[in-house]
Formats: sequence, C-alpha cells, structure tokens
Amino acid sequence: MAEGTMKEAFDKCYIFLSQIHGRQTLDENIADNGGIRIAYEAYCTSLKFDGPDQSLPGINLTQKQLFFLSFGQLWCKHKPRASAINSLHTDVHSPAKARVNVVLQNMKEFAETFNCPKGSPMNPEKKCVIW
Repeated sequence: MAEGTMKEAFDKCYIFLSQIHGRQTLDENIADNGGIRIAYEAYCTSLKFDGPDQSLPGINLTQKQLFFLSFGQLWCKHKPRASAINSLHTDVHSPAKARVNVVLQNMKEFAETFNCPKGSPMNPEKKCVIW
C-alpha cells in the first residue's frame, strides 16, 4: 500500500458523528477499492476497442466522468439515522457515502477526470492504493 492504510482512510470517516470502524470494514473496503479499479480498467479498454458510447443530448460529461457518476449512483440511497448508526457497529460494509467517496479519493484517475486540485477533499495528498 502506498503512503496510508485502508483502515486509516476509513477511520477518518464519520456518519452522524459516529466513526466508521476501519478494521471491521477492512475486507470489504479493500474489495471496493480493487473492484472499481478493475472495472475502470475494463471500461477504458472497451473504449479503446469499441470507441466511446453515444452521449445523450444535453449531458455535458465525458465518458469517464459518466463512469464515475454511475459508480456513485449505484450507492445513492437514504438510510434512517438509527439504522445507519446501528450498521456502523454491525455491518462489515462501510456506509454508502464512504464506499463512494473514500474509494474515489484514492484513485488518481478520478482526480484527473474531474480536475480535482491536489490536496482537495477528493484528491488528498495521501492516498491508499491497493493494486
């Protein structure tokens, strides 16, 4: 791993003022980080061979921006406060917001695609890269 650890990255996250337990969610956090990287590489490969997908009129996003947007949309949901706090203590998965934000914070490709300034929330200086 480069510079930080996955546990540290998720330990910095809070949901309703309750801390995510990076050790409890570590296996799934690693899977999320690895999975998005593999999916992104596969998508970029498909763009090389098949060319870009046709864009809808009025959607002013690049193909790669749409890839990351669809990843975020996958985890977009509302969870009642009590349920969210309970999940922090019982679930082996991080809350949806962290599953998106922390994973993408660790991808230089995301920062490059959206031109996130170095040191900004979505492009921190310290990243945790698994593979």
